[in-house]
Amino acid sequence: MPGHLILVRPHMSLLDGLVVARYLHQIGGHCGYLFAVDPDYARHPFWRRALTWYGLVNGHQRMVALDQRSPMALRVILRTLEAGHGVVLFPQGTGISRPGRPDLPGAPWLARKTRCLVTEIRLDHSGWIPQVAYQGRDRRATHGVA
Repeated sequence: MPGHLILVRPHMSLLDGLVVARYLHQIGGHCGYLFAVDPDYARHPFWRRALTWYGLVNGHQRMVALDQRSPMALRVILRTLEAGHGVVLFPQGTGISRPGRPDLPGAPWLARKTRCLVTEIRLDHSGWIPQVAYQGRDRRATHGVA
């Protein structure tokens, strides 16, 4: 059974991942997601510990450093989805200073390859702390997904 891919847009704040992890924990039933995280934070001695702790107290969420220059994390994400688990991905990648940037090609490829369930989450950045403004319905991945 394929996993569940959650695509979060727009990615405009360093708080986005924290807000989504907390949201998934609060709505229940969405525990243990693997979050793709900028390697500058996922590998940093302080931020790695802080994010790991935050993930544990908010539904046992985990993280993997997703470096756009290296396919290693993409393989971990692919295996996670193929094993039937969930992944949270910010398809626009890094570069939060450019909120209108297009999606990178990884999310549609993952969805097609695994035929996983795909859910979109839209964030509202009008306040100081981002809020989940919309969660779309789950849909099975197809050729034009994401």
